[in-house]
Amino acid sequence: MTVLGLWGLARHSAMGNDEVATRWAARLSLGQLVHLLSHLDIVHGLYYLLMHAWMAVGSSPAVMRVPSVIAMVIAAALMAILGQRLTGSAWAGLFAALIMALTPFVSFYAQTARSYALVYACVLGQTLILVHALRAERAGPLGRKTARWWLAYGALVTLGAYLNEMALLALGAHAVTVLLTRYGRRVARHWLVAASLAFLATTPLLTVSGLQHAEVSWIPRPRLHDVRLLYHDYFGATAISALLVLGCAVIAVLPPLRPAQQPHGRGTTAAAGQPAEPWWRGGISVPSVAVPLLLVPAGLLLAESWVGRPLYQDRYVFYGEAGAALLAGAGVLRVGRWLAAASRRRELVILPGLAVCLAVLLLQFRAQQFTRTPMSRAYNFGGPSVYVGAHAHRGDGVMFLGTYFRKAELGYPYDFRKTTDFTLAVSPAAAASYEGINKSFAAIYPLMLQYRRIWVIGQQPSPTRGLWAQRQESRVLLSRFTRVTLRGYKGIWVTLWVRR
Repeated sequence: MTVLGLWGLARHSAMGNDEVATRWAARLSLGQLVHLLSHLDIVHGLYYLLMHAWMAVGSSPAVMRVPSVIAMVIAAALMAILGQRLTGSAWAGLFAALIMALTPFVSFYAQTARSYALVYACVLGQTLILVHALRAERAGPLGRKTARWWLAYGALVTLGAYLNEMALLALGAHAVTVLLTRYGRRVARHWLVAASLAFLATTPLLTVSGLQHAEVSWIPRPRLHDVRLLYHDYFGATAISALLVLGCAVIAVLPPLRPAQQPHGRGTTAAAGQPAEPWWRGGISVPSVAVPLLLVPAGLLLAESWVGRPLYQDRYVFYGEAGAALLAGAGVLRVGRWLAAASRRRELVILPGLAVCLAVLLLQFRAQQFTRTPMSRAYNFGGPSVYVGAHAHRGDGVMFLGTYFRKAELGYPYDFRKTTDFTLAVSPAAAASYEGINKSFAAIYPLMLQYRRIWVIGQQPSPTRGLWAQRQESRVLLSRFTRVTLRGYKGIWVTLWVRR
């Protein structure tokens, strides 16, 4: 995971929308940051605060992404430990961690300066602690050691929620796990107390973020395409790799073979790598932990978004991929044990796992390469900014068509040092937004005529598209200026207009 996390980390210094928001917010003073969070993005407040401290190390895009890389390295280690705890085999944990690390969706957020990698690690930590707590409960009555496990569980649930409130959906998965273990009402009650206290600790965040619901009004209702995309996010970027990992995951949830069905009639059921009883009859197992983690958080968010206010985005339930990796790691080990029992050669137990991991790497290598290019994000604010910084003359004007594209200047202020954002009336920091507030067109029009050269970033000027002010600005450019430069980047156009 370390190698994959550091490979191509700089990404030509290109940043997308979310990373620009992170960089700008984290570089605000604490007072300005509090002012911003009181109006929007409170859901990312703790992450911005952590990144504010991290900026002392450096603020380049590559350095900004290092905390996410570290989080995913920790997550891979937790995955290996969790797989070993659930199966009793270190190989299952290793295969699960490798499958997770080789998934392009994981690399994407391991190299994104956003909270999702940290949330992933938190949810895996919660799940591992839950397994320890349930086993401690099974071993005897509630004691100090068991109480400490529940206390640690509640603390990590709270931390994950403050990194992103959608991490609370993991509680639904953990509730199903507790029910599947069938350890009795006492254990369920202890989990419910720990989960409820953690949920209550997050009510300030939930209350404020509820008041900022307009910030997610852009999210559409999910469609079948979103479900298909989530499937590839969890299981693999290509059709073949996804089917391969899904097949391994399905094998992990199959019921145990009867003794008469075991290969060559040798060994016990456990020796063939299968549980003595089906997992749905109780106890802690890979399926009882991983299947809820895979299905419940995403299912809850999809269902809510279909019937209520749309909130679904695949990155909000990114951590559900851990369920797919756990199942695949256990399934491929199960196949290895079948092969070893059939051939009577114990050393072959790891052969299927190695083959699957190699296949997953090769089948998704192009997707991994693409993840490390500026084209992998919806917008590339770095390319336009660097181009303007290299070609602007001192005294040039700059316009953002529309204000959303002002994030280029927020993310790369040094590249705009020669230009003047003459349309800006209220700065983003003062307006507590990423766009700021523009002047009226009546005030902008005479200012446009004072500039010989104007850089336009965002949409291409058009007298028929956009808001009224944008259409009016476009008409002035088309009638009074000549376009001398046109450059396209992912989601953004850069044009230079010279006064006639």
